[in-house]
Amino acid sequence: MSTNVESGWTATERAGDVGGPRLDRIVIGLLLSAVGVAWLLNLAGVPILWRMFPAGALVLIGGALLVTLIGGRGRGMLIALGVVATLLGVAVGIGADRYQGPVGDHLVAPTSADWPVQERISAGTMTVDLTRHPLPDAGRLEADVGAGRIVVLLPPERALSIEASVTAGSLAVDGTRVDDGVDLHWSGPDDHSDAVELVLHVGLGDIEVRHE
Repeated sequence: MSTNVESGWTATERAGDVGGPRLDRIVIGLLLSAVGVAWLLNLAGVPILWRMFPAGALVLIGGALLVTLIGGRGRGMLIALGVVATLLGVAVGIGADRYQGPVGDHLVAPTSADWPVQERISAGTMTVDLTRHPLPDAGRLEADVGAGRIVVLLPPERALSIEASVTAGSLAVDGTRVDDGVDLHWSGPDDHSDAVELVLHVGLGDIEVRHE
C-alpha cells in the first residue's frame, strides 16, 4: 500500500517537473513589452536602433531554449519564434541602412510638384495614394519598408511602370496574390510605356497594388 502511495507522489512530482512554466509565453511577453517601450521612446523623439531588435530577440529566444533543457514548456513555439526572428534579421541585415526611418502607419500622397519621391519606414504600413492629386508626365517614386506592408492606390486611367520586390512575404495585384515566399519580384505593365515609375521594396511583409 505504501509503495503505491510513494509511486503516486513520485509520478506527481515528475509531472510537475516536466510541466514547468510556459517559457514561450514569457518570451512573447518580454518581446512585446520591449517593442512597446521602444515605440513610446521613438514617439518621444528618442532614436531607436530597430535593426538591432531581431538580434536581441534571438539572444532572448536562445537563452529560453537552453532553459527548456532543464525544465519548462513551449520549446516548439520558441523554435518558431527563432525562425521568424532569423528571417527578420536576414531581411533587415540586407542593406540595414536602407530601412532607417520612422515606425508606424505612413501616408504618401504627393502632388505633381513633389516628384521625384523617396520614402522609407523601418516598420509599419506605408500607403502610397496616387489618386488624390494629378500625376506628373514623368517621375520616379521609391518606397521602402523594412517590416510591414506597402499599399499602392493607382488611378484607373494610367498604367504606371512598377517594379516591386519583397525579400520574404507576398505580392498581390488588384486582390489577386501574384506570389509569396522569399526573393519575390514583379513588374508591370509589360510594355512599361508610362514615364512615371514606381520602385517598391519590402524586407519582410507584403506589397499590395490596387487600381481604384
